[in-house]
Amino acid sequence: MSWRRIVHWTTQLIVFMAYILATIVLVASLTVRIYEWRYQDRIYPEVTVWDLDLGGLGLNEAMALLDRQFNPYQGEQLTLRYGQQAWQVSPSDLGVSLDAAATAVSAHAVGREATLWDSLQEQAQALRRGYEVEPILKFDTGAAMVFLSQLAREVNRPVRNANLTVDGLEVEVTSSQVGWDVNLAATYQLLHERLASFSGGEVEVVVQEQPPLIADVSETQALVETIIGSPLVLSPNFEVQEDLVGDLEPWTLSREAISDMLIIRQVKEDDSEAKLEAELDQEKLGAYVESLAGQVERSPKNARFDFDDSSGGLTPIVHSREGRALDTAETMRLINTQVATADREITLPILVVRPQVADDDGPNLGIVELVSEGVTYFKGSSAGRVHNIQVSSSKFHGLVIPPGQTFSFNEHLGEVSAEAGYEESVIIFGDRTRVGIGGGVCQVSTTAFRAAFWGGFPIIERSAHGFRVSWYEPPVGLDATVYSPWVDLKFLNDTPYHLLIETEADTQTGTLTFRFYSTSTGRTVEMEGPVEDNVTPHEPPIYEDDPTLPKGTTKQVEWARDGVDVTIYRIIKEGDEVISREKFFSRYRPWTAVYLVGTKE
Repeated sequence: MSWRRIVHWTTQLIVFMAYILATIVLVASLTVRIYEWRYQDRIYPEVTVWDLDLGGLGLNEAMALLDRQFNPYQGEQLTLRYGQQAWQVSPSDLGVSLDAAATAVSAHAVGREATLWDSLQEQAQALRRGYEVEPILKFDTGAAMVFLSQLAREVNRPVRNANLTVDGLEVEVTSSQVGWDVNLAATYQLLHERLASFSGGEVEVVVQEQPPLIADVSETQALVETIIGSPLVLSPNFEVQEDLVGDLEPWTLSREAISDMLIIRQVKEDDSEAKLEAELDQEKLGAYVESLAGQVERSPKNARFDFDDSSGGLTPIVHSREGRALDTAETMRLINTQVATADREITLPILVVRPQVADDDGPNLGIVELVSEGVTYFKGSSAGRVHNIQVSSSKFHGLVIPPGQTFSFNEHLGEVSAEAGYEESVIIFGDRTRVGIGGGVCQVSTTAFRAAFWGGFPIIERSAHGFRVSWYEPPVGLDATVYSPWVDLKFLNDTPYHLLIETEADTQTGTLTFRFYSTSTGRTVEMEGPVEDNVTPHEPPIYEDDPTLPKGTTKQVEWARDGVDVTIYRIIKEGDEVISREKFFSRYRPWTAVYLVGTKE
């Protein structure tokens, strides 16, 4: 065969083969197009979900089939466990279902890749071996949380601190408890992971344990039992002078009283620990100690002296006496300390209180001469009034006022009553005179005021009478009324020396004298006035029927006096220099005459 013929047949063969290949390509292409067209809206064959064949189904058909077949979703059963407690639960109980729409879309996406070649490869794989699509689950977190919240009610328990209470003398202890709290979010996360992997089995419930701040109170219990276990005996310190504490007996602070004072409180040591402390209520303890102090307290008694004009010496006429007081701060400290111990006896710290003026102080008081004197007259007074003047003036005889101390008339006068030795006499009550206990006391306060006035001592408090009283004149405006505890007479010993008061009520001459002894400061006192102003005439007489007087009898019981304002100036000098000019003002209301008219037949 010639070379040309060989070339010809070869050419013909190549053309034929090309034709055949083109035909195959055309047929294949046409077949693919027909295949793609047929499944353009359908799932490719052999695509399954959990062995359920979805090939050839449209999206809606696949979605409906998946929903019918797998919902409600059963899945693998789960067991939730905490300790010995276990709860069986299915995925549907936790709000898990098959997302039919999403799973159908996922199945429909098989064989539809970004490139044609990849798509054809995936379609071919499905035809040869099948293609299993992983189902997509839908989680309802709210339903799961509802289930877990119900479970948590069975697990959760509150943390409880150990506690201790005292009921009377009984000590009650409450044990501690660790708190349990289900961590819903963490438990749900474990469940979600297990469900998402389509596996069952056991899931441990995540529980957070909260330890108590106070786990044990045994030490506090032992302390409380010691505190209220027996009474405390509080004894005076008999090492102090026997005559000072000999009249005192021991006191007993009972168990019941201690229990009533007991406070148990929680003290936080840090963020994780606390403890109970037992102690006494300091307010209640303080009230108890103050009551003890009142029973222990005995005021010191100052010495009183009589001045000997001839020798200038002082003779004690009332002897001094030491007082006593309870050291309340130290007593509270001792009780707070020893109540927590087995030692139940406490020696009370009793302090010796020295008098301001003792018997042996006489030579050092600076009382060497008469420095001022006040005099008033009571001649013509009733026997009861004279008696009251004697009684009340005696309260001040021999009294010593230390330097810088304020003299209070009412403080030294004491109670004015029949029990204190006072008798009935005429007193001013309202706008009338009448019989009452203590008439004549103002004679004494007026005399004391005049001695202080003429001594140049600063007058701290002084009140004039509401009406003019003849016993206190002349001069008008130099009187002082007292009415304990509201109206007082006070003056200050402003000298560096002690001041001795001596009183003398001379019933023969009807004079009352206050003498002040000390050391002269060299100051002198002068008086300007009295200046009378704003005179207010008295009202017409008042006539009152008196059935105790015979008819036709008239008896005067009040005498009229005009009202007036009175001003007196006290001028204090040192040598020729005026160091003080003080005003003393008194306002007296008018006093009306009163007559009793007999009406007795």
